[in-house]
Amino acid sequence: MNPNLPTKVPAEICKLAFDYAADPIFVLDIAGNFIEVNQAACDHTGYSREQLLQMHPGDIDDPDSRALISGRFAQLKRDGVATFEAVHIHRNGHRIPVEMHIRLIERGGKHYTLNICRDISERKLKELEYQTLLQTITDGFWVASAQDARILDANEAYCRMIGYSRDELLSMHIFDVEASESPEETAAHIRMIMESKHDLFETQHRHKQGHLIQIEASVSYSETRGGVFFAFARDISARKRYEEELALAASVFNASSASILITDADNRIVSVNPAFTTITGYEPHEVIGRMPNILSSGTQPKAFYRDMWQNLKRDQHWHGELWNRRKDGQLYAEQLTINVIVNKDGSVHRHVAIFSDITEKKHAEDLMWRQANYDTVTNLPNRRLFLDRLDQELKKCRRSTLFLALLFIDLDHFKEINDTHGHDVGDQLLVEAARRLNSCVRSSDTVARLGGDEFTVILAELTETSKVEMVADNILDILERPFHINDVSMQISGSIGIALYPSDASDANELITQADNAMYTAKRRGRNCCCFYSCNLGK
Repeated sequence: MNPNLPTKVPAEICKLAFDYAADPIFVLDIAGNFIEVNQAACDHTGYSREQLLQMHPGDIDDPDSRALISGRFAQLKRDGVATFEAVHIHRNGHRIPVEMHIRLIERGGKHYTLNICRDISERKLKELEYQTLLQTITDGFWVASAQDARILDANEAYCRMIGYSRDELLSMHIFDVEASESPEETAAHIRMIMESKHDLFETQHRHKQGHLIQIEASVSYSETRGGVFFAFARDISARKRYEEELALAASVFNASSASILITDADNRIVSVNPAFTTITGYEPHEVIGRMPNILSSGTQPKAFYRDMWQNLKRDQHWHGELWNRRKDGQLYAEQLTINVIVNKDGSVHRHVAIFSDITEKKHAEDLMWRQANYDTVTNLPNRRLFLDRLDQELKKCRRSTLFLALLFIDLDHFKEINDTHGHDVGDQLLVEAARRLNSCVRSSDTVARLGGDEFTVILAELTETSKVEMVADNILDILERPFHINDVSMQISGSIGIALYPSDASDANELITQADNAMYTAKRRGRNCCCFYSCNLGK
């Protein structure tokens, strides 16, 4: 025989274990009848085996325990096991508190319940002794009569809490200190506790000096001494004030039109408010535990975030604007403020980010900026933006050995076309001319419309003049090609004046004047040509 294989315990050994077990054991059929008990069960109840086999569990339970039998059987059928406390009544009338461990078992296709009972009288006695020791705890404690609500005892903690001495309290009733309930309501509350045996509730007691104290009361009822209440009272005034502050903060958090996002020390999201969902489209469960970069749009460079975190580390505060992305992929602009909350040791506890959606504002600002800086017909930079670009490019030239070319371009014969075909056709011709001019230059260069049929081109960061001539020739060639607008073919040309920095001028105003003069020289020479200012002095 393999010694590692389990062996079946002989039936006679099981029977001996059952008979000589120290704890009472009851075996019941599924209908709840005793079908077997051990000797300890007989000793425990005071009945013989034959008597017990004629009885039911309710026959040895006190009324309260008996009322719970059906519910416990239902639990047993549902879970297969159950553990609970009950009170057994000995044959001589003595009450025995017990702890019952019940298991549903099956043998031969039939179901039985195995009930193992343990006498916990000693434990219950110790629990009562323990309750007595609670007189010394910091919570208030008092005992009151269930018959007339008279206070029978109180500990020092409750005396300090309420402002009365123990002797004063012993001459008072619950009604004298209760401030939230009327005497009638308190009487009804007392009856309810007598029925339920216990209640935990919040109320107010009135201090001897007249002010109210917020109280959390835990009251138990006992039938001893004709019925008494054991009450533990805790002063929760500070807690209630804190809860009110929290409730106020929560209402502000939830009602705020600004989005609020809170992260932990590792920058993982721990909470967001409803406005966050409104602005970003993300529900709380979709972002909690994740990093805020779930909103990142990729618009800001890494250096932007590096500087932001450096400022947060240094100042524990950051404020600025950035672009993020909603759940649906749409970009939005936000005005963001981040504050760092630190622990007592200076370590980071939370980051609190508050932001508002300023997309419409940014779009309005962008529109205003474009209206102020771009030509409404051709969508080219206007005179204002042209002057700014020219100033920036001149600054670059002063910091380097490169030079800059400024081209002034006037469309020849545009007035005749505008007068003959109307302003709508003239505007379309200007748009097409702008497109052709842009096709002749680099993306780093600037094509602008100063007004009417006058355009400028800034050719920046140049190393040789030949490139300027090549661009000017390309412009002359492309402008001379026929324009087809509304099924009408029309032809214009261009007169180009060119001034170079720094050879022709030392500042922007002088450069503009020289390029303009060179353009008029080109006009005088018969149009459809270009003229460098430096090559045409005095002509």
